[in-house]
Amino acid sequence: MGVAAPIEALIRIEGDSWMFERADPMALAAARHRIVVHQDGAPLSLGGCTDMPTALDVARRMAEVDGRVVLIQNL
Repeated sequence: MGVAAPIEALIRIEGDSWMFERADPMALAAARHRIVVHQDGAPLSLGGCTDMPTALDVARRMAEVDGRVVLIQNL
């Protein structure tokens, strides 16, 4: 599995009950696959991967460790 690299926020705005972050569009453009799990009956996007082998490895490990079903979406 490749090394996880966080995408730093360019702008972060916090209010009483919400937070908004804007990320670098170039960093987001590199992601090709989204990792999604269901939490409390709703889909939760965990992040993105730049290639399918990495996405499959992440999904496999989550299934083994957490017993979760993981959806890989093409972006």
